[in-house]
Amino acid sequence: MSNVDTLRHDLVDIVGELHAALSEIGSENLPQTGIVSNARDRLRYISSLTEQAASQTLRAAEMISDNLHLQCDKAQRIQQIVRSPQARAFLAELDAQHAQSLHQVSEIIQAQAFQDLVGQVINKLMLTVEKMESSLAHLLLEGEDEGDGLLAGPQVRSEEQVSQADIDNLFD
Repeated sequence: MSNVDTLRHDLVDIVGELHAALSEIGSENLPQTGIVSNARDRLRYISSLTEQAASQTLRAAEMISDNLHLQCDKAQRIQQIVRSPQARAFLAELDAQHAQSLHQVSEIIQAQAFQDLVGQVINKLMLTVEKMESSLAHLLLEGEDEGDGLLAGPQVRSEEQVSQADIDNLFD
C-alpha cells in the first residue's frame, strides 16, 4: 500500500471516528461542512455553562458561609446573656449545627475546584480539535494543489517529456 493510500485510509478512519463521536452527542443531522467547527462550538458552550454554574454555586456557598458565621457569632453572644437552661441548650445545639453546615459548605466549595479542572481539559480538547482541523484542511488543500485534482498521466508538453534514454541514463 502506498503512502497516499495509507494516508487516505487513515483519514477515512479519522472521519469515521469523528462522525461516530458526533452521533453520540446528537449531531446526526449536521451538514458535512462545519462538523469540526460545530464540535468546537459545543465544547466552548459546555465550558461556558460549567464555568457559569460553578460561579453561581461558589457565590451561593460563600453567601451561606457568611450568613452561618454571622448567626454563629450572634448565637454565642446571646448564649452568654441567656440564663434559661433550655435556651442555652438550644443555642449550643444551634452552634453545633452551624459548625456542621459550615463544614458542608466548605465541601461544596472544594468540590467546585473540579470545575476548574474540567474547564482546563475542555480548553485543551478545543486546542487539539483546532489543530486537527487545521492539519486536515492543510492536507486537503495541499492535495488539491498537486495537479489540480487530475490524475497523473503522460506529459503533453514536449519540454516536459522524458525520453527512454533519459530514464536509462538514470540507472547507469
